[in-house]
Amino acid sequence: MKRNFILALFIFSVGSLAIACQRTERFLDRIEPPVKVINESQSRRDSGEVPVLNQEVPLREKVPISKEVLKTWLPETVGDYKRTQLISGHREDSGIVSVLADYQHQDSQELKVKVEILDGAGENGSILLKAAQERLKLDIEENKEGMETRVYLLDGLRVRESENKEQQFAEIEFVDQNRYLFQIKGFGISLSQLWEFSSKASFNQP
Repeated sequence: MKRNFILALFIFSVGSLAIACQRTERFLDRIEPPVKVINESQSRRDSGEVPVLNQEVPLREKVPISKEVLKTWLPETVGDYKRTQLISGHREDSGIVSVLADYQHQDSQELKVKVEILDGAGENGSILLKAAQERLKLDIEENKEGMETRVYLLDGLRVRESENKEQQFAEIEFVDQNRYLFQIKGFGISLSQLWEFSSKASFNQP
């Protein structure tokens, strides 16, 4: 009788152990092997599914460049043109950094160029820059009252150029580095001469 009891107890213990092993195996099946987890994580990172921590700061949240630095972008002489006036701080009340410069040809008082450079960083600067980018977004060719205007892509840069040949007035507008707005106006000169001025000043290389 005692032997039968021991035998039954042994059989029950073996059965319980087998069931426990099966449960453990099923639980382990649900746990991903470390190598597989690492490989899948690396794959998601490579595919761009993992959020990038160093995302570009929106322009409206950036601190504008100092006007002292921006002034250095306007050389004293550009070819035969000499800088006669330099103004900065005229948009400070709006929190916008901008500089203005007047240039005059050394041999002719009639030939003048006016340049404004505006930093689109900051709340209000980014609003003005966005408006400029909207103006430059679509290809345009028009002629209104003698003013010929063209908006197009030039060497990867969206450009607006205008010219009134009768009044000898020309203007160029573009945004550099998706941040800095350049507006260059020429008086008594042609559009091609204004582009030449811009090139010599290293504002843009068409």
